[in-house]
Amino acid sequence: MTTGDRIRQARIQAGMTQKELAEKIGVKFSAISKYETGRVKNLKREDIDTLARALNVRPSWLMCMDDDSNLPARQEMRDEMRILFSAAEDAPASALLEAAALLMRYKEKNE
Repeated sequence: MTTGDRIRQARIQAGMTQKELAEKIGVKFSAISKYETGRVKNLKREDIDTLARALNVRPSWLMCMDDDSNLPARQEMRDEMRILFSAAEDAPASALLEAAALLMRYKEKNE
């Protein structure tokens, strides 16, 4: 798997189009297409960092330096956290902390 493949995979997992990702990181749509198809061979470190933040993955994963196959599980966990916290805006802080602790235990178990 190449860096371009990983950018594409993470973008799709994040539910973004190439255009949405481009807007989020402040580049043209064509840049994302070039990244994903490998037409840009040497991405700058700052570009990798920006992409990683936008896609909620580690820069080392994008650069194929680690092989964490839990990307879908992490995305599902983030989605679940967003749902829980948005639905619990009136919940007591202790309930929110308990939910976060459960999610962290899930994460630790699946890494």
